[in-house]
Amino acid sequence: MMAWVGQNVTRRLQNETYEHLNMLSVDFFQERDTGNLMSRITHDVSRLRDFIASGIQEIAGDSLTIIYICGIMFYFNWKLALWTLIPIPCLIFFTVFFGKKMSKVYHVLWKRYANISTILASTIPGVRVVKAFARERYEINRFSDMTHQVFTGEMNAAKLGTLYRPIMEFITYSGSILIWLIGGWQIFQNEITLGTLFMFQSYMMQFFRPVFTLCQMNERFIRAGTSAERVFEIMDTPPSIADKSDAVALRNIRGAVEFRNVYFSYDGEKNALNGVNFTVEPGEMIGLVGHSGAGKSTLINLITRFYDPNDGEIMIDGYDSRDIEVKALRQQVGVVLQEPFLFQGTVAENIGYSKPGASRMEIIAAAKAANAHGFILKFPDGYDTMVGERGARVSGGERQRISIARAILKNPRILILDEATSSVDTETESKIQEALERLIQGRTVFAIAHRLSTLKYSDRLIVLKDGEVDEIGTHAELIAQDGTYASLCEKQTELSKIRAW
Repeated sequence: MMAWVGQNVTRRLQNETYEHLNMLSVDFFQERDTGNLMSRITHDVSRLRDFIASGIQEIAGDSLTIIYICGIMFYFNWKLALWTLIPIPCLIFFTVFFGKKMSKVYHVLWKRYANISTILASTIPGVRVVKAFARERYEINRFSDMTHQVFTGEMNAAKLGTLYRPIMEFITYSGSILIWLIGGWQIFQNEITLGTLFMFQSYMMQFFRPVFTLCQMNERFIRAGTSAERVFEIMDTPPSIADKSDAVALRNIRGAVEFRNVYFSYDGEKNALNGVNFTVEPGEMIGLVGHSGAGKSTLINLITRFYDPNDGEIMIDGYDSRDIEVKALRQQVGVVLQEPFLFQGTVAENIGYSKPGASRMEIIAAAKAANAHGFILKFPDGYDTMVGERGARVSGGERQRISIARAILKNPRILILDEATSSVDTETESKIQEALERLIQGRTVFAIAHRLSTLKYSDRLIVLKDGEVDEIGTHAELIAQDGTYASLCEKQTELSKIRAW
C-alpha cells in the first residue's frame, strides 16, 4: 500500500510541478539552468517517493511502539520510567545539532547533482560544437571534476553520519547503565524486586530501540526534506506574467498595435527600451532595423507578453496588453525565429503543434504554402519522418520552412519574423521568401532583419538606436533623410560589393 502511495504521490507531484513550470514566465527559465530544473523534477521527487514509501510507515510503527512501551513502564514504576527518559533530551539535542549540519551538506550536494545534469543537458545537444573544436577532453575533465565534487559531498555526509550514529548509541546504552544503577539502589531500599528490575530493563531496551531508529530516520528525513524544498521552490514561484481577475479574452484581434512611451529593463539597471512610441495599423508590415542591442528583440518580447513593460502602455486593438488574457493573446500571435526549434517527433507533429487537432489535410496545405511539401515527400516516411532532437535530422533551411508551415497553420493575426532567412543559402532564402509572402498577407507583421533586402515588402521601417526610436518611414523616406538607416544601407552595399568581388 505504501509503495502505491509513494508512486502516486511522485506521479502527482511531478505532474503538478511540470504544470506549474509551464505556467511560469520566460524570465524564470533565463535565470535557471535546464539541468537544474530537470534534476528537481526527477531526482528530488524520487527521493521524496523513497521516504514516503518506506520511511513514513517506519516512523508510524516506531512511534506507536514508544507510546505503548512508555505506558507500560509508567504503569509498573513511574520513578524508574522518569529516569529512563533522562537520555531523551540529549538524543533530541544531538539530533537537532547534526540535523542542521546535514541539511547544509545535502543542500550543497543536491546542487552538485543538478550541476551534473546541467553539463549533460548542454554538452549532449551541443556535441557537434564540442567535436568541431576538439574539446572532448575538456568536457570529460569538467564532468570528472563535478563528479569528484559530488563524491566529496557524499563523503562529508557520510562523515557526519559516522559520527552521529555512535553518539546516539552511546547515549542510549548510557541510559541502560543508569537504570541498572538506580534500580540496584532501589532494590537495596526494598522498593522493587530483582525480577521487576529485569523486566523493566527488558522494556527499556524495547523502548530505546525505536527511539534510536527514529534518530537514524532523521538523516533520511533531512535528505527528503532538502529535496522537498527544491521542488516546492518551483511550486511556490508565482509567474511574473499572469492574467488579471478581469482580463479580457480577445478572440478576434484585428492587429492594431500602439506603443505609448514604453520603458523596459531586464535587470532593473540599464533600460533596453527608453520611451518608445509608434502606432501600427491592422495588416501593416513593419520592418525593425538597428544595430545589435538596439532593442529589436526586446520589442517583440513585449508584444508577445514574454515580459511586461516597466512603464508605459502597449495597446492592442485599444486594450492594454496587460488587460488581455495571456493565452488569448498568444493564440493569435505567430513567431518564426532565426533558429527554429523543432520538438522530438514527426514532421507532421511539429507542423501541427500550433493547432491541436489539425487534420492531415490542413498540415499538408500549410506545408505547401511554406514550400516545404516537396522536400517532406522526399523523406523515407514523408510526414511521419522523425526530425530528431531539436530537428537534428533535417537541414537548417528545412527546419525553417517547417517552422513557417507551423506558423501558417496557426493563422495568426499578428506575425513576428525574427531573422527568418539570415542563416540559409540564397536558393533556400528565395523559397522561404516566397513562403513568407503568402504568410504575411492580411496580417500585422513585425519583421527583424539585418539583411535589409528582406524588408522590401515592409510598409514602414522603424529604426531603433540605444533603445529609442531613431527613425520611422518608408525605405525611400529614410534613405532621403541620410540618417542611421541610410548609413546601414551604405555599409551593406559596400559589403555586397566585397562579396561579389
